[in-house]
Parts: sequence; C-alpha cells; structure tokens
Amino acid sequence: MSTLAFKEDTQLLFNFEDKEVFGPWIQTHNCDKAGRKLADRHYSRQTIGAARFTRPGKNLVLRTAEGDAIWATWYGKFRRDSLDACECTIFRNESSHLSSYLISYACLASFLHAGAGNLKDGIITYVDDSKVNSINPGFSFRAVGFKYIGRTKKNKLMIFQLKREALEKYFSTISANEEYKQYFEESIHLASTAAESGDIEEAIDIFAMAMAFECSLLELYRYAKSKLKINVADKQDFKFVPSLEDFLERVYGGWCPVEELNHWKSIIKDYKGIIPPVNSMID
Repeated sequence: MSTLAFKEDTQLLFNFEDKEVFGPWIQTHNCDKAGRKLADRHYSRQTIGAARFTRPGKNLVLRTAEGDAIWATWYGKFRRDSLDACECTIFRNESSHLSSYLISYACLASFLHAGAGNLKDGIITYVDDSKVNSINPGFSFRAVGFKYIGRTKKNKLMIFQLKREALEKYFSTISANEEYKQYFEESIHLASTAAESGDIEEAIDIFAMAMAFECSLLELYRYAKSKLKINVADKQDFKFVPSLEDFLERVYGGWCPVEELNHWKSIIKDYKGIIPPVNSMID
C-alpha cells in the first residue's frame, strides 16, 4: 500500500492498489476531516460538526482522493429486518464523477470487504424522497442495479436493495459497452482515413462494420434499460454521425444510387450477424 498526501486539512489515506476493483475510491476512517465536511452537508446528518459520521461498529469508509465524495458501508451483525446485508449509511458526491460510477465501485468494494459467501441479501440503502430534489429519487442507485423493495414503517423511507448478481451484470454490461464503443470508434477512424486516401470501397466496407457496432451499442443500451433496469450511457451518446447515407454521399461526391445504399445496408446486416449477441456478452 502506498500513502498519498492531500490538502492541509485532510489526513494521509491508504490507496487501494487495484484501480480496476476500487475505481476512484480510497479507504479512510470514520473521522476523516474531508469526509466529515461532506457528511455535514448531507440531509441525513444527525449532529453537524460531530467528529464521527458513521454508525458504531464495523464500517467501510471510502473517499475520493480530492475529498469531494464520501461513502460508508455499515456491517451490522443484528438487523431488525433480519437481512444478511450491509447498509450504505451515507453517500454524497460533489465531484465530477457520475454518481452511478462511484456507487458501482463502492458496492464492489463493499462486497469484497465482506468476503465470499456473505451478504446473501446484498446491500441496502434508504432514500428520503421528501428531502431529495429529484423527480426520480434513488436514480443513481437504480442505474447500478438497485431495486426498490418498499418503505420503512417508521419514517416511510424508500428502501433499495442491490444483490451481488445484479452488480456483476452491471459490470458485464459496462465492459461490453466499452468494448463495442472502442470497435465503433476505431472503425469510424479507419473508414475516414481510407476515404481521405481515395480507397472508396475499403472506406465504405469499414464504415459498414462501424454501423454494425452502432446497432449493437443501441441494442445493448435498450437491453440494459428494459431488462436489467440500468443505464450504461446517456441518450446523446447514440447520436452518431454521419449516417450511412451521409457517408456514401460524402465519398461519392454528393450523390449515391439507391441500389448502392441498399447494398451496403445488407452488408451491415451481415456484419451485425457476426457480432456476438448482447445477452451473450452479459449473461
């Protein structure tokens, strides 16, 4: 483990060595000064200014290196709901990272911290929709795979649950999305290069492959949203340009025969057929 130096009003923290597991998070303690300041600005804070911002007992406390996001997982031995689960007791994000991105790695760290065979009921968190300025309370948790399972009897807080297999599907989906996007972007670049060099046939062929990957990206987006109830990208990510027709007109100098357009549409379908189906990449 290596130590990192921070601002004057923060402590030295330990850095997780495996960035693929813990992403942007650093493990700290429940009296971390930067974490305390973030907790003071969270609506669930019981005593503003108190040194400790977690429950008594076993906690996993995570913080970004910049001190602009905080997460705490509480591992209680005895739960009133009798669930074999840990609980996210605080999450506040003031960083430039997407909240869903931070939540996904915090949950991964939480499962690993508990060890294999534990947390059969996953991770629980509560949201007070009366204090959240959102038309979709808990959206960032839902985006990772948390499911709404009801409300607490006392304060009527929304209850969300994430099971291990749901998080695994989330990361599989993210991985597939990144792989498809990489192939798509590389194909677009190669097609443009070929077009500029005058190799029209090769340019169109490579562009057709790019369009096939675009179809797979859209399919993945819809599958994740409808079947898994998670978001892997924003809608604007799928406004890819140019279209096949625009590209053909570009390489043919402003005009393209209908027969040529239909031919390359069929080529795209052929390429789409050799790309692994979305569900095989995730399940």
